[in-house]
Amino acid sequence: MLFDFFLESNLIEKGFFIFFIIVYGSYYSISLCSFFIIRNYVKRQKYFDHEEMHKSRYLPKIALIGPAYNEGPVVLESVRSLLSVQYFNMELVVVNDGSKDDTLQKLIDEFELEPADIKPYSNIETMPVVNTYKSKNPAFSKLLVVDKVNGRKADAINVGINHSLADYYAVIDLDCILEPDTLLRLVEPVLKERDKKVVAVGGVIGAANDALIRSGKFVKAKSPKDFLPRIQIIEYFRSFILSRPAWSQMNGLLLISGALGLFEREVLIGVNGFTHNSIGEDMNLVMKIHEYCLDRKMDYCIDFIPTPLCWTEVPDNLPMLGNQRNRWMRGTIECMLTFKNMALRPKYGIIGMISYPYWFFAEMMAPLLEFIGFFAVIFFIYTDLLNVRFAIALAILVYIMSVLLSCFSVVVYHLYFNKYNSFKDFWLFIKAAWLEPFIYHPRVLKWSLKGFYDFFIKKSVGWGEMKRTGFNTSKS
Repeated sequence: MLFDFFLESNLIEKGFFIFFIIVYGSYYSISLCSFFIIRNYVKRQKYFDHEEMHKSRYLPKIALIGPAYNEGPVVLESVRSLLSVQYFNMELVVVNDGSKDDTLQKLIDEFELEPADIKPYSNIETMPVVNTYKSKNPAFSKLLVVDKVNGRKADAINVGINHSLADYYAVIDLDCILEPDTLLRLVEPVLKERDKKVVAVGGVIGAANDALIRSGKFVKAKSPKDFLPRIQIIEYFRSFILSRPAWSQMNGLLLISGALGLFEREVLIGVNGFTHNSIGEDMNLVMKIHEYCLDRKMDYCIDFIPTPLCWTEVPDNLPMLGNQRNRWMRGTIECMLTFKNMALRPKYGIIGMISYPYWFFAEMMAPLLEFIGFFAVIFFIYTDLLNVRFAIALAILVYIMSVLLSCFSVVVYHLYFNKYNSFKDFWLFIKAAWLEPFIYHPRVLKWSLKGFYDFFIKKSVGWGEMKRTGFNTSKS
């Protein structure tokens, strides 16, 4: 019916239909590409011996850097998890960014810390360091704690970079729980790549709300009881499972999640670390790295591991989630404007010709275009320039295609990773996918539009720190 309408439609109706084909054609193309990448990755992993790799004398040294600000409820579980990671050539650097709660004292008491004179190895400019701590207990010899004046996350990470001499830095959020083999998987592209320099690696982030965490280890995932965290998990499925593998394959990835990322030392120092005053410091860093490497004509790649490596809490209430999405939008706008010199310039290859334009329209401008499009449809219907039946049919098709994309992400996740292994969990996710466009998406649109408003009127808005409730460590 819709195609019959298209043949008989006017230019405005044809325009709406062509726009629909372009948007969903790109979404499904990227998703299918990611699906085949994941399928091949899972097949290869069956024959890959991580235990043998762990014994290799060629493993580069990795410094795990975790900035901590008011992380008291989760900091001990997180540090225990990080210290249990299967990687012998590593150091854990926890940077207390002027916390106002008991984060530092908990660390001192639990890990038997005492002041130690640790001098910086590099000189990225940061806020002052108050003290450095090492443990009296040899069991915690890999742990270094740095206490500093508050300067926000990026500044804390830069302090960690300054105080550790490693080949690669794995930047994490202290509210995260890592899979035991996370570093082995992250470093795998570094060891296997022969033609290009691997300058950064990202991985899949999972939501740990209502999951069982025991002794700092992820034990069991289950669908959260509340709808809000559950629907965010589907967002994570779409973003990490059906998008980033494809962009990584093209070496066009513009974002590595701030919750977990691996970065090569030379390049990280070369770009002067994280930009301390950036709203979207994780995306800003990746774009800086692309610009740095392409300007120097380096043969490099930014890789992505398409399997769950890291688990974190997602916001469980509307105000907290709204602040987060507002900040994400402001960070996206900031990065798009900061690196606008790369847009549509052949010098910057895939990044300038494909990644930047796609991100500009599909991520930054999408909420604004959707908002304008909604009122444009009403106006065109009112002025008889748009057939009502055509508009309804197109709206139904948009709804179905959106839901099917979400369902596809759920199926792929359950098919290849099986972290939520009950049929009840699977059904709850599918049900949430059908409800998302009505219950959840309008709120995300509202928060994103507010991010636009807050950014362009230069309104002073906080970073939107998330209050942690702590992981589920019960035995049931």
